Amino acid sequence: MSSILTLRQSVLAIGLAFGASAASPLVLAAEADADEPAPQVLPEVRTQAERVSVGEQRLDRRQIEAMKGIDGNVTSLLRINPSVQFDNKQQASATQGELAPADISINGAKFYDNLYQMDGMSLNNDIGPTNNPGKGVGNTNNNTTPPSASQGFAVDTSLLCDVTVLDSNIGAEYGRFKGGVVKANTCAPTRKLSGQVSVESTRSSWMQYKLNDSQRDSAANSATADLQPAFEKWTYRAALQGKVTENFSLIGSLVRKTSEIPLNAYVNGLQSAGDANRKVQKRGSDNAFVRGFWTIRPGVLADFSLMHAPASGDYFIANSKNSNFHLQSGGNGVNLGLTHPLALLGNATAEHRLSWNKMDSSRRADESIWKLWRYSNDKNWGVRTTGSAWNGGEGGYGDVDQEQENAQYQGKLKWEPVDWLGMSHTFQAGLELGTQRSSYRRNTQYEQYTGSFDINSCNRAGGGVDTQFCSLARPWNAAPNVRGQYLRQRIIFYAGAYELNNKMRGAFLQDDVRLGDVRLRLGVRYDSDELSPKSSIAPRLSAFWDVAGKGTTLIEAGANRYYGRNFFDFYAHSKRLALQTSPQTRTLSGGLLKDWAAPMMAANWAWYKTGDMKVPYTDEKMLGISQQWGGVKWSAKRVLREGRDEMVQHLLSPANFYWDNVGRTDSKVWTFAAETARPLRWGDTATHVQFGYDRTRIHSSHADYADSLSDLAGDLKDYIYYQGKFMRWADRPANNYNRPWTARLLLSTDIPAYRLKVDNFLRVRGPETGMATTGESKLFDGEVATVFKDITVGKSITWDMRVQYALPKTGPGEGFVNLGIENVSNRSNPLFQSTTEVVYEKGRQFTLELGYRF
Repeated sequence: MSSILTLRQSVLAIGLAFGASAASPLVLAAEADADEPAPQVLPEVRTQAERVSVGEQRLDRRQIEAMKGIDGNVTSLLRINPSVQFDNKQQASATQGELAPADISINGAKFYDNLYQMDGMSLNNDIGPTNNPGKGVGNTNNNTTPPSASQGFAVDTSLLCDVTVLDSNIGAEYGRFKGGVVKANTCAPTRKLSGQVSVESTRSSWMQYKLNDSQRDSAANSATADLQPAFEKWTYRAALQGKVTENFSLIGSLVRKTSEIPLNAYVNGLQSAGDANRKVQKRGSDNAFVRGFWTIRPGVLADFSLMHAPASGDYFIANSKNSNFHLQSGGNGVNLGLTHPLALLGNATAEHRLSWNKMDSSRRADESIWKLWRYSNDKNWGVRTTGSAWNGGEGGYGDVDQEQENAQYQGKLKWEPVDWLGMSHTFQAGLELGTQRSSYRRNTQYEQYTGSFDINSCNRAGGGVDTQFCSLARPWNAAPNVRGQYLRQRIIFYAGAYELNNKMRGAFLQDDVRLGDVRLRLGVRYDSDELSPKSSIAPRLSAFWDVAGKGTTLIEAGANRYYGRNFFDFYAHSKRLALQTSPQTRTLSGGLLKDWAAPMMAANWAWYKTGDMKVPYTDEKMLGISQQWGGVKWSAKRVLREGRDEMVQHLLSPANFYWDNVGRTDSKVWTFAAETARPLRWGDTATHVQFGYDRTRIHSSHADYADSLSDLAGDLKDYIYYQGKFMRWADRPANNYNRPWTARLLLSTDIPAYRLKVDNFLRVRGPETGMATTGESKLFDGEVATVFKDITVGKSITWDMRVQYALPKTGPGEGFVNLGIENVSNRSNPLFQSTTEVVYEKGRQFTLELGYRF
């Protein structure tokens, strides 16, 4: 209670500081006068040339501070970007104890089709990005495959000095994506020595839950991480940077994040007689990072970085004894860079980057045998969930290691402009070479025993007594003359391993042609890898017209093709199933247990085959305009995309699945943005304003590549009737990452006189629309079309506030207090319509950070 009071008092003090300058007039910022009070503490800012494309957005350090979310991950910063949509479940009130970064879609692409980079090194995880632990218990409690994620490393925003998003009209330098490029960068120190330490926390008692009726009824007794009634998060940060010599500098950072989620071990608030009734799930994320910058001589620059970024989670299986397991993710990375001049066919600048990383998606379990018993005096930890179900599980799923190891070289040459045929040409060329290795190892044999049947003796027909899978304690629902139970069905997953390797090659050429006020960017990119039998050539064509020749009005158009990449999952699925036996049934002979027959390997691994394995691609057409007017940069663009040859599981006939390129996605995105070129002055305050708006329409045949499209069910050719028109089932609107419109407004205010920075972020999202059958049908072209109706949830309005207060200096540094408040108005915002009920975003949530910097 005292913590909440402290937070409320901080909010009150901030409100008073806000009101102190409310009567001052609004004027545009000018150069600071000599007699103006100097800011007490301001962050260092990197300057850069004005961006030239409306398909690019850069967030500097001040904007990163303003948009920093509760968990401090990179994708939370992108809420201000109108081309970015978020997973519906990320803000769900019921799962706020999680630490995993949000999945995002850029201009309608699938969340796993983005390219993530940090200082030029790829952070993408290609093991199995659809199997994300943040998507629920169904992914974490998987007996064959530990969960994975599209972002291989969780990067804390405190490390970064800028983040750039390329969402459209992307040059030939970047490849192996169909959505967009997210580039996070760290920067060289500018001081001799500086650093900071801080601790940050939030918890369930600082958050207002917004739950539907069924969630509210079961929250207090929840035994699943899909509904977390309590959590406590802590983040510890330490950073040090400085110039070691005039030509060499270092930055170092340590970040540790923890979350504890206490849950019931058994459902419905029922108490187990033979096991602990409360268990704590845990999440953790560490990041140790060092980067060095070396100016070897003028024009010759080198850098290196080392990153150790493991993440983990402790889980258990509900209604089960001895069922704890530990998930491991993240990994290690090494990144080396060199930039130098090169006299080759003229004067050029050469950039080299060599990187290596290893990522983990593994599991350690307390047990490798799983059993499901009926309740008895001997098996007395289970709870009665229905009138006919009183069971208790026991054990776990065994140890599995999944790894991805990447090594990549990127080289780029950029020549100085040359005049040719009356035009200025700036040529670029690049080469990429890489290897990937994905490995899967089941370290322990896993056995699954179910099917409890009555028995009166645990003696074996061949001699001996079965004490492991047979019990002479009468089950709760057995007849009085029954003495016990035995488990008669089993499946075995043998210990075993496989490895997949991939070699990647890429190259690009690009010419930036200028003729007066017109600029053409003509590029082509080549990619090839061994997961795809066919190489790809992608044209990248852009045109820019400086209308007045002053840089104030710029019209931009582009026609581009982006090729994605195939994932190890397509090849690994059948290999995992090949370690599995067919289900077996154990019978009795004269009341005695017969021995298990020799296991037979399952045949379902052969159901999954690879089709043509084309490389998925997206064709993009865009038109945009930007205008400098009134101290504001205004921009608007229209992006049309057609995603084709997208990978899904294609069911051709019973037990005949193909990983096949029959999926497709179409998106139409219109965006409008405005951003002040200089802060607005109101008395002694300075406010930076940023606005973004989008209208988005996405139609897709599938949610992700793990979806199945069935020829038996007519998924590709059958028609439906929806929203007043007939359409193919495969062309229906996407059911996620598809808010019809969103408006965003960020106000970042510096109040130097009060040593305050106050950021307000307002986001209004249009109503989410889903589909449901009406039970009716219509005839279309001689065929029956099922009629669907809209299920619409209301619009969502969120107001987030972040306040940063710097204490007066004491010695070489200063203390600071940062207060974050998300959903200040505590509004009940619907996220999406589930099968029967609406799911809501979280209500008001506080986070508090205390620290010291010098």
